Amino acid sequence: MRQFVISTMAPALWLLTIFDLMSIIAMFANHEQNHKNPVSFLTGILCLGLFYDSLILSLGAILPFGQLLKILSQFRYILHCVLIPLLFPICAHSLKIDKQKMRIIWIVSIVIMIIGFFAGIAVVTEERTVGLIRRYAESKLTPKFADSIIQMLDIVPVFFMMGIGVYLWIKKKNPFMFLSGFFMFAFTMLGIFLGKDPGGDPSQSLMFYISMYGESLMVFFLYCFIRKEDSQKN
Repeated sequence: MRQFVISTMAPALWLLTIFDLMSIIAMFANHEQNHKNPVSFLTGILCLGLFYDSLILSLGAILPFGQLLKILSQFRYILHCVLIPLLFPICAHSLKIDKQKMRIIWIVSIVIMIIGFFAGIAVVTEERTVGLIRRYAESKLTPKFADSIIQMLDIVPVFFMMGIGVYLWIKKKNPFMFLSGFFMFAFTMLGIFLGKDPGGDPSQSLMFYISMYGESLMVFFLYCFIRKEDSQKN
């Protein structure tokens, strides 16, 4: 099974890239059609980061190791750390809180984005190849503070989303915000427990690949959440 996943990874990554591109179009189209919906707009921006991530990984089957791929890969980490905190204002806008509280959420989110930016820059990468995919992945030389921030950004916003999702499920009978966070968390955990190479070779880890399906499901259920919210208005 593992070898099948590795052998099909390159075309699957291109499919994920296409999905992310379609998600960007769908989110911005919904934003224009539904009275400038901030949730769909912010999710569209988040999808830009996911699209870039999947695109660079897909290009890893074409581009050789070198300065170009290294720079493009470094920017992956920067975008990830800067855009993931958008989940906080996405959730806050979903609650339709007042402007003063929304301003506080944005201030906190921007501070986290700035910290994330410096964490992304600080990441030290190394060459890794799995199947046909060449990529620059985070190495053990990455400073502890940067690694800790990245780990927190992978977990805290998702738990925040699930918590808000439970509230919205109960109050508005809309389960999709919770499902969005849940599947992102579930596939992150699957990546950690099932993605490791049995032989312990870090270059053969599939954690990054498995978690990408969680990101796609997160976007899909966010879109379902937005559509259900829009239908309830009409």
